[in-house]
Amino acid sequence: MTSPNLPPTIRQVLLGASKTAAATTATKGRAPPVPAVVHGWVRTVRVQKSVAFVEVADGSTSTGLQAVMPPGLAKDLSTGSSIKLHGNLVTSIGANQKSELKVTSIEVLGSSDAESYPLHKARLPLDHLRQFPHFRSRAKTFGAIWRVRNAATLGFHQYFQENGFLHVHPPVLTSNDCEGAGEVFRVFSEEAFQELVREDSNHPECADSPLREAADIAAVESSRSRKEFFHTPSYLTVSTQLHLEAMASSLGRVYALSPTFRAEKSLSTRHLAEFWMLEAEASFISNVDQLARIVEHSLKAATSKVLNDCEEDLSLLAKLASSEIPGTAVDVLERLKRLSESSFACLSYTDAISALERSGRHWQYPVKWGHPLQSEHEKYLAEVYVKGPVFVTHYPSAIKPFYMRESRFSDEKLRLGEGSMTVECFDLLVPGIGELVGGSLREEQLDRLEKRMAEHNVDTSALRWYLDLRRYGSVPHGGFGIGFERYLAYMTGVANIRDLIPYPRWYGHCDS
Repeated sequence: MTSPNLPPTIRQVLLGASKTAAATTATKGRAPPVPAVVHGWVRTVRVQKSVAFVEVADGSTSTGLQAVMPPGLAKDLSTGSSIKLHGNLVTSIGANQKSELKVTSIEVLGSSDAESYPLHKARLPLDHLRQFPHFRSRAKTFGAIWRVRNAATLGFHQYFQENGFLHVHPPVLTSNDCEGAGEVFRVFSEEAFQELVREDSNHPECADSPLREAADIAAVESSRSRKEFFHTPSYLTVSTQLHLEAMASSLGRVYALSPTFRAEKSLSTRHLAEFWMLEAEASFISNVDQLARIVEHSLKAATSKVLNDCEEDLSLLAKLASSEIPGTAVDVLERLKRLSESSFACLSYTDAISALERSGRHWQYPVKWGHPLQSEHEKYLAEVYVKGPVFVTHYPSAIKPFYMRESRFSDEKLRLGEGSMTVECFDLLVPGIGELVGGSLREEQLDRLEKRMAEHNVDTSALRWYLDLRRYGSVPHGGFGIGFERYLAYMTGVANIRDLIPYPRWYGHCDS
C-alpha cells in the first residue's frame, strides 16, 4: 500500500509509466504524456544550444531518470545539487532509456559546488569513494550494493517468517565471549573509564607494568568490576547465539540479523571490526543434515529474491567486478542462478583432508587431520574439488567451540579412534569466498556440556544461566550464523568487504 503522504520515487514514477505504456500498446494507441513530479540529486548536466539534459537519481533505481529541459532552466544546476522537477513523462527517442521527463519547471532545493563536490562525473575507484562514506551512496555502484543488501534482507526475512521462525532482538551488550577467542571490545562508561585512568596513573608501578603480578591483576579487576556500569565486565557481542538458544528454548525457532564486533587488528580486505550476522536457532532438531538444509533453503530464497528484484544492479556490479580483477570475468548473474537452482554438496572434514592431501598442491599451511582448514584449503574445495557450494561436516572437537555437540555415532569412533572425536557441525564453503556459514547441533545434555566447558577452560560461573537451559526441559537443538557481508561479497563480486557495509569499521578506522 503506497502512502499518500510521500512523493513517488523515480522507480515508482517509471513503473507507473510502464503500466500506462503497456495498456496503450494493448489497445494499439500512443502512450500519452504522464504528469509527474520528481525529486532527486543531479548526477550530470549537459547543456547544448537549444536543449539541456540532466540525469537525476534518488537511489531507488540504478539508472536514474533523464530530464530534458530548455537550457535556461539548467543554468543553476551542477553535479550534486538536489532538485524538484515538474513535467511530463514521455517515451524517449534516445536509445539509453525508455522514458524521459520533459521538464516544465524546476526548483533547486540544495545547491552544490561542482569544484569541491567529491563525486564528479568520471568513474571513481572504490578506495577513493571509501574516503567519503557520507557521500558514496550517491555513486551508482553503492546505490546498487545497498539495493542488493535490502533485497537480500527481505529474502531472508520472508524465508524465516514462512517457516515458523520468530524475528527477535538479542542484546548487543553481553557479559560473555561466545566464541572464546578473546577478540572482544570491552565496554566502559566514560565516568568509569576516567576513574580507571586516574587509578592507573596513581599506581606505584604504572610507569613499568601496573598489573604485573597475578594477584595484583585479580585485585584490580575486582575493584574495576565494582566501578563498572553493570558491576561486571561487559563486552560488545561477538555472536548472539547463546541468547538465541535461550529464546529458542521457549519459542521453538528464532532468528536475528544484528551487528557483531571483533577486536581483531587486521587490515585484511576480508575483515571488519563491526559486521552483521544472520543467526538462527531451532529446537527439536537432532540431525545436522536438517540444519544444513535450512541454511541451503534460506540462502536460495534470499538469492532468488535478489535475482528477481535487482537484475540491473547485479549486471552493473558484475561489470565492476570484472574491471577490478583484470582477466577475470565474474558472471555474477550466472553464479547466483547456479546457487539458487543446484543442490549443495556435502563432504566430511575427514574426506576433505584426504582430498587436499591427494591434490598434489603445495600448501602454505600444512594439511593434517586435527588442524583447522585455512582459506586456501576452503577455496580449493569449493572452487576446484566440488566446483560449487559444499558443506564440510564433522570437524574435530578439539578445534571447535565448547557448545557443539560431540558426534554420538559409533561408525565415526571406529573409523577415527576414540581420541579423534568429532562434533556435529558444518561450515558452508562457496567459490570465491571460502567459509560463508558455520553451524552445529548444540550440546543439550548437562553433563556433556559441563565436560566440554572444562576441556575448553570456560568459566562456568559466568554461564550458569546457559547451563540452566540444560537443567530444565532441555531439547535437541541447533543453529547457524551467516556472515551477511560475506554473503553480499559472493552475490555482488565486490572484493573488499569494506565496500559492502555503509560505514565500515576496521582496525584504525572509525572516522564518521
